[in-house]
Amino acid sequence: MGDAPPRRVTVVHPRTRAARAAQPLPQAGGRIVEDLGRQTPLGDVYLRSLMRSQFRLALAVVGTLALALGGLPLAFEAFPALRDATAAGIPVPWILTGLAVHPVILVLAWVYHRQAGKNERDFAEAVEHS
Repeated sequence: MGDAPPRRVTVVHPRTRAARAAQPLPQAGGRIVEDLGRQTPLGDVYLRSLMRSQFRLALAVVGTLALALGGLPLAFEAFPALRDATAAGIPVPWILTGLAVHPVILVLAWVYHRQAGKNERDFAEAVEHS
């Protein structure tokens, strides 16, 4: 009898290019999604607002890091006792520069990652609701 062979199905993760290419763009919001896809002036305004918010965030994080790192030499100059102090035979400036700076960098990276995600979620929400 003419049993048809079973249909083959390709299973891909939804975030891969193949999965995204097979699915049309979501029509949530309609007009804004079209403006973004067609690169119209209105779409450019939305994208520029996202880019500006991400840039402001980056400047704030880099500025905070610059103040934290730039403040160390000033602290060592202002407080000579700190500059000359040792802990377990290791100069305190080396400890502060080598060890204490890394947690500050990690916290700033975490804050940046979290806020950048929030900016993108807010952008996506604005696009969906307009």
